[in-house]
Amino acid sequence: MSPGLEILITPLLALQVWDAFGWAGQILFTARVAHQWYFSEKAGKSHVTAAFWWYSLAGTLMLLVYVLHRKDPVFIVGPLVSGLLYARNLRLMRQHVKAGTRGSPLAPVLIGLAVFGLLTFLSLSRNENIVSYDHPLPWLVVGFTGQALWTGRFLVQWYVSERQGQSVLPPVFFWMSVLGAPLLLAWAVYQKDWVMMFAYALNPIPYVRNLVLIHREKRAAAP
Repeated sequence: MSPGLEILITPLLALQVWDAFGWAGQILFTARVAHQWYFSEKAGKSHVTAAFWWYSLAGTLMLLVYVLHRKDPVFIVGPLVSGLLYARNLRLMRQHVKAGTRGSPLAPVLIGLAVFGLLTFLSLSRNENIVSYDHPLPWLVVGFTGQALWTGRFLVQWYVSERQGQSVLPPVFFWMSVLGAPLLLAWAVYQKDWVMMFAYALNPIPYVRNLVLIHREKRAAAP
């Protein structure tokens, strides 16, 4: 292979490898939504299975590799915080936990934020090219607001699940999803990140559908 051709092909191959992690993560996240939607329609109400959380864990690992490569601060903080929350939901589904005996999401949130803070500190103070904040402030506000809603929905979900002693997806989870997705989509468009654009462009559809199912279930249960 000629040196000139190698210079052109090598970066392209590297891009494809990193993109593969991103697309694999998004396929897993799409599969979890489709799986949850299918079983909700089958049950006639909003319903979550253990597979939802396994898809979430696997997708988080794949996506974390991708966003670390892109040095994207908005999309890095989400997987760092949410991964342990997914693991806790699996425990709730595999073991009987007394309703009202609440665990706290504080520890995994603080761990995730501490790791993100360390990456930010290394990037800003030691010129380590790990996380890039070279973006206009308004766009950072849009991105981090969307991420706060998107990740925060799992904190609310954790709280409700711990109170009930089982893994559930409450209505507020889907409302936060519907509000957070357009903001993250806007950030992804600004970043020209096709992997993330694919992730958030269609997400509101199944979440709105879950809200419809929840509304129908409540109306049917009303005296």
